[in-house]
Amino acid sequence: MSKLEKILALVRSINEDEFQEQLTHGDTLDDVYEELVFLSEKMTSKKNRTEGIIEQMSNCYAGDFFNYLPVSDANDELDVFCMGFNTYVEELKDVMVSKKLLESINEKLVKEKDRSEQLASARDQFLSNMSHEIRTPLNGILGFTNLLLNNPSLNPEQKQQLDFIKMSGDILLVIINDILDLAKIESGKIILTNKPFSLSQLTRLIYDSFAIKAQEKNIDFQILTNSNVPAILIGDSVRISQILFNLISNSVKFTPERGKIRLKIRLIEEDESYLIKIIVKDTGIGIPSDQLQGIFNPYIQVSNSVAGIENGTGLGLAIVKKIIDMMNGDIQVKSKLNVGTKFTVLLPFPKGAYYFEASEELIKNEKKPVQGNRKRKIKILLAEDNHVNQMLTQKVLSQFNMDCVIVANGKLAIEALMKEDFDLILMDLMMPVMNGYEAASAIRDLKNHTKKNTPIIALSAVVTGLVDEACKAVGINRYVSKPFNAEELHQIIIELLEKKN
Repeated sequence: MSKLEKILALVRSINEDEFQEQLTHGDTLDDVYEELVFLSEKMTSKKNRTEGIIEQMSNCYAGDFFNYLPVSDANDELDVFCMGFNTYVEELKDVMVSKKLLESINEKLVKEKDRSEQLASARDQFLSNMSHEIRTPLNGILGFTNLLLNNPSLNPEQKQQLDFIKMSGDILLVIINDILDLAKIESGKIILTNKPFSLSQLTRLIYDSFAIKAQEKNIDFQILTNSNVPAILIGDSVRISQILFNLISNSVKFTPERGKIRLKIRLIEEDESYLIKIIVKDTGIGIPSDQLQGIFNPYIQVSNSVAGIENGTGLGLAIVKKIIDMMNGDIQVKSKLNVGTKFTVLLPFPKGAYYFEASEELIKNEKKPVQGNRKRKIKILLAEDNHVNQMLTQKVLSQFNMDCVIVANGKLAIEALMKEDFDLILMDLMMPVMNGYEAASAIRDLKNHTKKNTPIIALSAVVTGLVDEACKAVGINRYVSKPFNAEELHQIIIELLEKKN
């Protein structure tokens, strides 16, 4: 083969590799020239397109997230990259915002320079609406379930079924709170309760919540509690459930079929408080050593693409860590790929008179309503637009010997207050015609001294971090979130009336 033929073969090879194209079939200098001109033009075109792509991607880094890359007719690797990037942009648009929300944000971005404040505002509004829409029906489910559980005529099977409804509702509430709690924790607006709770009830709730899912994967799931662990502990049972729920949820998700999960609870020390060790151990796929450091950071997810497991929000472990820190506890993790993961939690639980006064009724989950010592019935004005919640609140108040007048919005609440006197007002915040904030503000502006100073409790499913400040700004005395606890609501009503008197 001559030198000319070798050069021509080399150029044709480059063209075929890069562009799947060969222009000539002879072996002359003209053929070499045509092939080289073709190669030069293609390389120049590729260089210009690459520069354009780099420029548009730089715009993306600068903030223009939804800028599409150009796709040519060449159908080469650059076009494959551009099409892949454009597909990612489409998915990003679908995930981040709906069309209506995107238009709203874009309008605000034109008027305002501060992008972060706009996005934060949109996030808070979304969380507020989502919380309200989910918590409102959940308030009815849990509220009426609690009322039925106090019925002494229930047989054991009926009580067990209602217990399962309540457990499912409580877990749903925990999941909802996961979405909202991270921001509240970071802003210091979350408050831990310190009440006695039954450990056996709590662990049964956890077991029942995951038993079916574990059975579907043939997972051997067991809860082992040492006999020296106190039956009743003082603490925030909802947050303890949140910790266990997130840890067990991860174990069930990442443990393959026929695996094992163990939840072990032990008493380590007993002095002025109980030091409890909680171990959650599984035979799951494990966590890579280079990812262990960041698993408690918000929005960080362990890569499980190889295992084909869908990731969640990336908030669960971050919330667990922050709650444990608030409880002055500690959490450690050990893991080995394809062997399993072990979480170890240490939590202190206080001891005191409150513990020793906790009766067996707590374990049986039997609660009796507290009756107020008043010569006449307390008269309550309830402003609530949801019919189910109207019925529930009225039924709860009647148990405490309170009369309840119901209206469907804030405007009607003001009209009712002008016609007659009430001891206290329960005010939903999100209502048609006039919302709770507007109604409360209007009441505080009344000229009648008695009516304008009527205590107001916001009873609402809105639970975003700013709701407390918003309530105080319009003169609302207290805020109670839905789903509400009947005894807690009654206690707050009595406290406000005693303060008023």
